[in-house]
Amino acid sequence: MSIVKKYQLVGMLVAALLLSACEKIPPDYRAPVTLPLYTEGDADNGALIYKDACGQCHQLNPGLNKKGPQLMNIYGAPAAKLADYTYSEGLKASGWVWDAQTLDTYIADAEKAMPDSKMLADPMPDAKERADVIAYLSTLRAAAPIVENDK
Repeated sequence: MSIVKKYQLVGMLVAALLLSACEKIPPDYRAPVTLPLYTEGDADNGALIYKDACGQCHQLNPGLNKKGPQLMNIYGAPAAKLADYTYSEGLKASGWVWDAQTLDTYIADAEKAMPDSKMLADPMPDAKERADVIAYLSTLRAAAPIVENDK
């Protein structure tokens, strides 16, 4: 075996050891939803609208942010609190909680509701469609992950 191949092999082994020693940082998540389901809309229709209008920018799994943050447990959550997503300064300072009223205002026209919004979606002028999306978002509920103690 040539000296170059030996160094390459040693380098790969060192890299493997360093990577295996790294602790994976778990994705950030929102606390479980405590608000009751929003029943002023049709959640099934909202899921379809969400897929078409929101799904290209938003995921539903913690740690899988796209152009927008993941939306699991968004209903009733304070705005701009996920540590693994970079929010606009305006949204961070807003003090908003994502309830039916703030979601309706934001989904209707994000740029009008929050002038420095990072959300570049087209306005959704249809109140029934917005209610359906909010009803769907209110169903997105997951328990907090179990954190294992190393000690």
